[in-house]
Amino acid sequence: MEMEKIQPKFLMMENQENSKKVVAYMHGTVGAGWWGDINAKKTREMFDHIDADEIELHIHSVGGDAFEGIAICNYLRNHKAKVTAVVDGIAASAASLIAMGADKIIMPSNTTMMVHRASTYAYGNADSLEKQANMLRDVDDALIQSYRNRFNGEFHELEALLDNETYMTPETAKSYGFCDEIVDSIESVDNEEPVIEEPEEEVPIENEGDKRIQNAERSANFMASLLKSIKL
Repeated sequence: MEMEKIQPKFLMMENQENSKKVVAYMHGTVGAGWWGDINAKKTREMFDHIDADEIELHIHSVGGDAFEGIAICNYLRNHKAKVTAVVDGIAASAASLIAMGADKIIMPSNTTMMVHRASTYAYGNADSLEKQANMLRDVDDALIQSYRNRFNGEFHELEALLDNETYMTPETAKSYGFCDEIVDSIESVDNEEPVIEEPEEEVPIENEGDKRIQNAERSANFMASLLKSIKL
């Protein structure tokens, strides 16, 4: 099986012969700036050229830029492949918007989804602050439209979820239509297991000072072995 590591760092694709299935990861912050790991431009560049029947998109993000989340959501909705979103840890805020673009959403039983109203930082006089407040209300309308395609409750219930910055278990998310399937665990799609070096044979400890030194050396060796296994 061929594994291709692709920049930007948040996306990695796995070409699986015959299945025409692409596995991709969006782990990090949603944003177009230097601080962002996930954005619409990189997503489009990644998925525009693929010839696959299905995209399995793993999401783990506390959110970020709402506009980028909406743009990715709309892109996924219009992609020719069937998109299955899998929440690896949390899909919060803008990341939950990304999940709304999938044809199917899967949440392991120990994961979380969070939705809330738009927020921002503001500074200035009363007029400028009022302008910011009106802008946020308009963004809230866009968020509501993004969620309503899946939400199966009453409109006032959706507004209440956003008002309360609601963290949802998979069961709660499914009851509102934000999740299609709950699973117990997710199997790794990577054949390569992390390589952890075997610990060296322990030497009898003479005193407490030697014990601290040995513990420090063992910790350093363990961290070094972990770093070797990280995929850049």
